[in-house]
Amino acid sequence: MRGFPTQLLNEPSILNRTYWVYTMSLNSLKKLLLVSLLSTLSIGTTSKPITSPKAQYAEYTIRERATLDIKKTTVTDSQIIDWISIESQGNIAEPPPPLAPLTPDPTKETSRPLSELELPGVEIGPPGTVPVPRINLTYLAKAASKQLPRSTPSTGQSKRQYSGDHWYVSSDQPVNNIGGSAVFSLFNAYVENPGDFSLLQTAVTRSTTNGLQTLEAGWINYPNQVSQPHLFTYYTTNGYSAGGGWPSVDGGTQYEMQLGYQLSGGNWWLWVINRWVGYYPASLYSANQANPSATLEAGSDTIYYYGEIYQSEGPLTTTDMGSGEFAGTGFGHAGYIHNMDYVDTNSTAQYYTAGFGDSDSSRYNADPFPESGTTWGSYTYLGGPGAGEVVGG
Repeated sequence: MRGFPTQLLNEPSILNRTYWVYTMSLNSLKKLLLVSLLSTLSIGTTSKPITSPKAQYAEYTIRERATLDIKKTTVTDSQIIDWISIESQGNIAEPPPPLAPLTPDPTKETSRPLSELELPGVEIGPPGTVPVPRINLTYLAKAASKQLPRSTPSTGQSKRQYSGDHWYVSSDQPVNNIGGSAVFSLFNAYVENPGDFSLLQTAVTRSTTNGLQTLEAGWINYPNQVSQPHLFTYYTTNGYSAGGGWPSVDGGTQYEMQLGYQLSGGNWWLWVINRWVGYYPASLYSANQANPSATLEAGSDTIYYYGEIYQSEGPLTTTDMGSGEFAGTGFGHAGYIHNMDYVDTNSTAQYYTAGFGDSDSSRYNADPFPESGTTWGSYTYLGGPGAGEVVGG
């Protein structure tokens, strides 16, 4: 178990009913180490996908699962969960202080998502156990490429050439930081093909001599991966060489969650909704590096907030970003990210002020408001309907 890279806390479940990538026990508030099946939900590769790291990861996961002390297995609407003993997980670090609560905007009706393990009648494991979702090896074998916004897809292509392209509404701020957070609107984004995905996410990154290092989290709708939209978290130490729908509706209550990372005590901690849920040991990034101080172990040099579309086939995709509405439709209609910030090297939260760029503004765009002077701080609306300008297809 100690070979897995992600450590999570056993606190009351905040799993979304539509399948989050990690699960929390309702039985105990003790801390624990939980196996990282998280990376399987967002396999990163180069622009020409490398299959061997996926196969190696699958073999490693199967081998490690065979050693688990499984006390009970339960089945939900979206996953199979093995419940293992807390004692088998080893020690876990102390989390940093919680993030300061955000001031809600009384003019905007919002809510947080429900938890799968909070639903009435849900079956959980015995006291003293924690849940480990089973890996989907079929997905792992055919996972699409995922990457940060580093290039714009070419234009004027024939229909078949759009297969494998990524489309972005993206923003990045080059600044020394130890993390950041924002609140993301949640939607069951329409995707044209099961091999397409639509996501909103944040990332902290650092460029090194061995390639880009990243730590990423967000929500994604990727039917070939999981049947419903879900949370993901992912990391790469070497430039991507390894490694029931959301309830918001157009014109109705908007559901949202706060996500962010913070470097504390030698660990990159992940914040979800209202608590630290786990961490990646920062030492992962300095292993086999000539200069550990110039890696993500010491801090990030760029932070991102963005939306991304991946299309598996041509012609030009009609997959939606966010709700599918363009940014100009505003609250209650368009997707959004608000209270975007970064934490400077003095551990002080600062406004995120970078602009946004669009791969193709005729299909997806953004309307940013840096340092807005409102309770939403720095925020942006973003999204769009893809080709044809028809939301949902």
